[in-house]
Amino acid sequence: MSSGAIFLDRDGVIVEEYGYVKQIDDMPIYPFVTDCIKKIHEAGMLAIVITNQSGVARGLFSEEELIKMNNLLKETTRVDAVYYCPHHLEGIVTKYSIKCRCRKPNIGLIEIACNDFDIDLNKSFFIGDREIDIQTGKNVGIKTILVRTGYGKQEEKKDIHPDYICDDLKKALDIIVKRTARE
Repeated sequence: MSSGAIFLDRDGVIVEEYGYVKQIDDMPIYPFVTDCIKKIHEAGMLAIVITNQSGVARGLFSEEELIKMNNLLKETTRVDAVYYCPHHLEGIVTKYSIKCRCRKPNIGLIEIACNDFDIDLNKSFFIGDREIDIQTGKNVGIKTILVRTGYGKQEEKKDIHPDYICDDLKKALDIIVKRTARE
């Protein structure tokens, strides 16, 4: 039986936003994230990270270092999976300096997640702190939540239209749990 998924942006939602996280020792995970992931699982949903990581294409850190960061994130928070896009057209690493289908707001990473897991998009949400996250959710046809952590406070002033706006991931999950309990 398929379940819903909570698609989470990484930086600004589950990891503090301060620019490019270049190595595993510089990845400050918000202290409330592990409890939030547990709450997602208790609601019968998957917790899946969808993140653009153009620092790889820009030569700021290697894909191997990014994989180490992703593994730490999975081990520490218990998210079900981390899908990332290392590409950017303006990158200096030729291998990653390409146009792709996986860079948000494209939906390639969500399509891969749906192939890997039995996900019901009608029961799914995208939580992010940037307009690009909200657009990704809208592009795949799911509910969206803008959080005010990371860049969220600045993004909130833009003409974007998430389904919900709230202070952080904890508050976003309160909305999701209440909504799913009614359905």
